[in-house]
Amino acid sequence: MRRKFTITEALDQTLEEMATRHYQGNVSLCLRAAIESHRESLEGEGDRELAAHQIKRQLGELEQQVQELQTELNEIPIETTGDDNTGESRSVWLDVGMTTEMRAVVQTLGEASSPLRLEDLLEQTELSPRQLQSDLSNLIDQGLVSKTLDERQRFVLTGDINSAREKERGR
Repeated sequence: MRRKFTITEALDQTLEEMATRHYQGNVSLCLRAAIESHRESLEGEGDRELAAHQIKRQLGELEQQVQELQTELNEIPIETTGDDNTGESRSVWLDVGMTTEMRAVVQTLGEASSPLRLEDLLEQTELSPRQLQSDLSNLIDQGLVSKTLDERQRFVLTGDINSAREKERGR
């Protein structure tokens, strides 16, 4: 059966290019394949291929975002100190989103030879009890500071909690 219809010049050019690239220049064959593909999409038969294509595209976008985030993370300066006992280097803090008071708490805990009580932190940082509680809560939420698990509430930099336990056992 022959049909007559009108299409724009841009669509005609696209049709010609697709036919040349995929159907050896056969425009009719290209149109029949496009109609069949569109029918499958409308009837749900092509949904899996369409969904797979969309997922693949989204994964590509996510990979690009992960690479951009990794690049940004690599540019963040990290201050480290050497641990005299093990010779290992550990991260003291990432200077992102920390207030001056939070840095003071981290620095005080980093300089301490053992976990500190709340009273010790209050004395050494000279922060108000309310400010110190708030900062400790934020630092614990960020995973930078931990509470000891004994009956006394003491605080330590997260990476130092195991070494503190070992020091207590050795005493």
